[in-house]
Amino acid sequence: MEKILFGIHPVLEALKAQPSQVLQIFLPQGALPEKKRNIYSLAQQHKIKVHFVPRTRLDVLSNKENHQGVVAIISAYGYQPLESLLKKWKTSGRKALFVILDGIEDPRNFGAIVRTANTAGAHGIIVPKHRSAPLNEVVAKTAAGALAHTPVCRVQNLTSVITILKKEGVWIVGTADDAEQNLYSLDCKLNLAVVVGSEGKGIRSLVKKGCDFLVSIPMQGEIGSLNASVAASVALYEIIRQRHYA
Repeated sequence: MEKILFGIHPVLEALKAQPSQVLQIFLPQGALPEKKRNIYSLAQQHKIKVHFVPRTRLDVLSNKENHQGVVAIISAYGYQPLESLLKKWKTSGRKALFVILDGIEDPRNFGAIVRTANTAGAHGIIVPKHRSAPLNEVVAKTAAGALAHTPVCRVQNLTSVITILKKEGVWIVGTADDAEQNLYSLDCKLNLAVVVGSEGKGIRSLVKKGCDFLVSIPMQGEIGSLNASVAASVALYEIIRQRHYA
């Protein structure tokens, strides 16, 4: 099954990291700025067919999303088995860092978390088969190329995966507005998996019971919660701070 990928950075990263998955590329007619010339050059290098088309054709291909003048047809976005994520961790020589998403159904939130997880050096993202946004064009565009580098694992049961991670020596940290422990008191130098729940309902009770720690992010204003992708960013960058700068 083929999928559409659009946007300069997502297409450029796909060409760099997974060129075999890129089947065709569509660029606008006329002179190309530098980054689009780089895309064209990489496509030629990997013998990928490039079509120069009117911008209206790009609008149709991307369903009028913000394509930035670049659209690609790629092999379907693939989920990775849990074993691949564990292998990536164990061969990295670093402390484990996984992100578990429980009920993130907005594709832009999903994509933003994938992007942040990549910049934080996460070894992968784990999502449930149900109650999760699918890997699609909007997720890929929002992730800005991070899907080419950060594996996503889709599982039937999150609680079972949490059990497996614990057996591997990974501590499970859930983010919850009502948690008594402060995020900044957590020992982030452990092997960790961070659980982020939906904005409306948070982490489900069974998943929450499987967490070793529940932590809250301090709030100083009148609003009592953060967007899910922002909460994930705060947690992941506190881990970076402690591991590399504390």
